[in-house]
Amino acid sequence: MRLKLSYKLFLINAGIIFALTSVFVGLSYYVSKSMYSNALNGIDLDVMESLAANLSEDYKKSGSWDAYVNDSAHWKQTADNNFFSVFFALMAKVAESTGQGGVPPGGPMPPVPVENPKWEFPFGTFSQRLSLLNPEKQPLIEPEIFNIDASYQKIKLNGEIIGWLRVGRINVDMLPLAQYFFDQQLRVVYGAAIVGGIIAAILSFLLSRHITAPIRDLTLGAKQIARRNFQSVIKINTRDELQELAESFNTISKELELHQTRQKQWLMDVSHELKAPLTLLVGEVFAICDNLSKCDDTTASFLQNEVKHIKRMADDLYQLCQMDEVGFNLNQQMIELQPFLEYQVRRYADKFNTHNIQLNESYATDPIYLEVDCDRLSQVLSNIFENCLRYMDSPGELWIGLEQSNAKAVLTVEDSGPGVAEDSLVKLFDRHFSVHTDGRRASGGAGLGLAICKEIITAHGGEISAVSGRRGGLCIRISLPLKKGYVHE
Repeated sequence: MRLKLSYKLFLINAGIIFALTSVFVGLSYYVSKSMYSNALNGIDLDVMESLAANLSEDYKKSGSWDAYVNDSAHWKQTADNNFFSVFFALMAKVAESTGQGGVPPGGPMPPVPVENPKWEFPFGTFSQRLSLLNPEKQPLIEPEIFNIDASYQKIKLNGEIIGWLRVGRINVDMLPLAQYFFDQQLRVVYGAAIVGGIIAAILSFLLSRHITAPIRDLTLGAKQIARRNFQSVIKINTRDELQELAESFNTISKELELHQTRQKQWLMDVSHELKAPLTLLVGEVFAICDNLSKCDDTTASFLQNEVKHIKRMADDLYQLCQMDEVGFNLNQQMIELQPFLEYQVRRYADKFNTHNIQLNESYATDPIYLEVDCDRLSQVLSNIFENCLRYMDSPGELWIGLEQSNAKAVLTVEDSGPGVAEDSLVKLFDRHFSVHTDGRRASGGAGLGLAICKEIITAHGGEISAVSGRRGGLCIRISLPLKKGYVHE
């Protein structure tokens, strides 16, 4: 079962929202309790600091803690006075800073009540949790309510510790009002989380559909391309990677359409090229069978040439298909290029003479060595020479040159004409391209032999190109990398 991308995005976002909401609720509850506890225990710390200063003054006068150790009421009264004095001062300061409680900013503080209020707490009052310790932290006055978790404050006189104050920390879980406050706050947080989660889920669903909408268009476009409908255009204006992908799809569609057009043209050219010799061949065979023509040497030679022409095209098509399917399996060996090239030229010398084509050869003075597949390179030269024989004007001239340039062997084959238009030169090696001119060069399915040449040279790590020759014809230029250690400086 496939799960749509929009659903996946929605589930991922919903999971993230749930996780964040859970963390938010937990942190809100924890932070609220922590802040409330720190606020209450912070008041105790302020009171302890004030009380320590007052006790230091009393110790300076009496020189001992006996007044407090022997009189528990005096100890309790001193602790309560300090607590309420600091507490009400803090409350007044808060009221002044917030502009509440009828106290104008900068106005006088409200008076501290004459009598301390009677407050009772589950965890005990400040004085009930307070104890006095000697410098070694041994108890002098025990607290009424003992708590292991406690805060300490030094009592100093002239820089020396004369005692310690210890007060048990407040546990807010023991306050019913605080717990009620936390429960109410938790309900509010839960409600906000639920409402926010619903809104976030709706927005997440809409966002996921917005993100996946271009993907649906891309999918439909890909299906159109699969049906060979290259006219369809994918329009996405998201200004992001999806738009770039859609533009790439449109580019691919245009290239495939162009490839299809070229392929159709190429097939038409090949069929046209095969149709002519086959028509002549069939007509001549039927004429011989119907005793309308004699099978003499001239007729046999004609039939043989037409069969060779058909076979050559069939071989070229087979080789191109084989190159596309399995590539090359080069059988390379070290050779000296000049003797090899001279041998290939001698093989075609008689044919060139027959066509009244004069050969001009020019070779490098130093020997040139490189690793090549001799059969494949011979095939390249044969294709080039065959094209020269088929398309050159007669009489004519052919210039063959070999030199070393920048660690490469450069072979040039230039004819005397006719040439090829400049805009067609770069396309001569495209198997799907043909040039239709009034002349014979590159007409009727051109590109098969040259396409094979390009594949072979590229497999050797070299380059092959066609340029307009200096003598009015076409110049084929082949460059092959030399083997390391055989480069002449």
